Amino acid sequence: MTAQYALGVDLGGTKILSAVVDGQGNVIGQAKKSTHAEKGPSAVLKRIEKAMDEALESAGVQKEHIAAIGIGAPGVVDSARGVVVQLTNLPGWHNVPLARALQRWHDVPVMVSNDVRMAAVAEHRVGAGQGVHSMVAVFIGTGIGGGIILNDQLWVGWRASAGEIGHMVVLADGPYAVGSGIRGSIEALASRSAIERELRAGLAAGRQSILPELLKQKKDDSAITSRVLAKAVSNNDPLTIEVLRRAAYYLGLHASALINAFDPQMLIYGGGLIEALGDWLLPQICQVAKQHAINKVNLDQVQIVSAKLGDRAGVIGAALMAFDRLGAKRDGA
Repeated sequence: MTAQYALGVDLGGTKILSAVVDGQGNVIGQAKKSTHAEKGPSAVLKRIEKAMDEALESAGVQKEHIAAIGIGAPGVVDSARGVVVQLTNLPGWHNVPLARALQRWHDVPVMVSNDVRMAAVAEHRVGAGQGVHSMVAVFIGTGIGGGIILNDQLWVGWRASAGEIGHMVVLADGPYAVGSGIRGSIEALASRSAIERELRAGLAAGRQSILPELLKQKKDDSAITSRVLAKAVSNNDPLTIEVLRRAAYYLGLHASALINAFDPQMLIYGGGLIEALGDWLLPQICQVAKQHAINKVNLDQVQIVSAKLGDRAGVIGAALMAFDRLGAKRDGA
């Protein structure tokens, strides 16, 4: 059997997901490991290799059947050199030659890119964006990231840093984002971290809420997760609904800016918050976005939808981009 699969890896601050993926974007087998980011790059690289080994075992595929490797990382990545310049929430990751390190595990082409860009590619090719030529994907989690597809191609910009849509400012003199320190960015206003900050401020001010009761029911009550937020909304908790409606308003303003700037056929929203509350949030985002979009012609045809691939989007996109890199090398590029 000739090599016919790619390995996709999604490197996160808390977990590593690896999957064996075929050329059509189907996941054949996968494995998940804790990152242990505090132990530094060398230890994390061993965890990545372990996750890849276990993904092969899960898929029943031998290493020699892997044609390429793709890995998405949360931060600034130099894809041309396969180097991680700096990663978010992973200490010590500065100018790490990630492609070369993974080639020691298996000597095949390695594609390294930003994790949310890879997820956007997956949604475009085999997810919610199939058949769409221009789209923007927005992923809402601890932070907010995204990817831009124009004319069926991932747009990375001349410095390879395009798609940092979470840092777009939508409220001058607003709160500071924890990671970037940018004031009034959409990440500072509508990420899950920002929503939790506003909820805890409300609780500290004495607002009545079901949240303390819901948090006591968790094994770990340290975080207000998307699942907790969904339960609070289903119980018509006024504090949670107020904070989430405000976040949806800012997301709608942000969406209108994306529509005005890129004129995409589709905006795709993913991440844990959308998976838990998309049916409730997206209509609000859509309403505000279309109120503030400047071109009203055929505006009803601009789709605002939920992502389809869940937490597999990153590994699928990584594998598909690895196949692209492999094809480019075969063509002599």
